[in-house]
Amino acid sequence: MSDDKIIPFPTNRIVERSTAGPVKDEKTAKRLRDQQTKQFVETAVDDISMNLLRQLYDLSVKTDKYTFTKDFAIVVDMIRGLIYRDFDMKHPTQVLSDTIVSLNINKNGEQSAKIDYSKVLNVNDKSQKPLSKDFKNELKDLNDQAGLFEGDDLDD
Repeated sequence: MSDDKIIPFPTNRIVERSTAGPVKDEKTAKRLRDQQTKQFVETAVDDISMNLLRQLYDLSVKTDKYTFTKDFAIVVDMIRGLIYRDFDMKHPTQVLSDTIVSLNINKNGEQSAKIDYSKVLNVNDKSQKPLSKDFKNELKDLNDQAGLFEGDDLDD
């Protein structure tokens, strides 16, 4: 329930101030909202991760391996960052995501994401090697001849 749906008790009607509880200022209200949001996010992430773990186990993924635990921890933390971002709260995984993921929007308005790990790792993306000049020329020749091929006429 959000705070904007709570109707505060009129303060001028409080007879015994010592039992009324702390007076909420904006700073205290924000701290309380943030605390409740964190609790909600952590509970949601726990539920999601347990369901995901169960599904991976059902797929016979070796969940007892050391590397699985490391990889799964990253996946769960990225989910945590995703949900925190939805609540406009900061999380370290958002910086990683913002750094390595670029979004492209095609002419139909659909989004696609490209992950470039070389922005955080000291590796070169070998899949982006330029083609040799000879190979480019061979591809060009093949493309230029496309449509010129005529099959054998077997009816002769």
